Amino acid sequence: MKREKTACHCKNITYGMIEDAIKNGAKSYEDVEKKLRFGTGCGKCKEFIQYLIRDLLEEYKA
Repeated sequence: MKREKTACHCKNITYGMIEDAIKNGAKSYEDVEKKLRFGTGCGKCKEFIQYLIRDLLEEYKA
């Protein structure tokens, strides 16, 4: 995963920022959304980020 790749263009949220939120204790999509405030612009990123968070949570749980 390229940490510098943008996941939310409206808020300039990168994959790395999402990964760091999970590493720092976020346990759900809602936790990450609250911390990073993505999806509050156009909202196009929400579905993709939901899948990204799901995959990252699974990866870090293992």
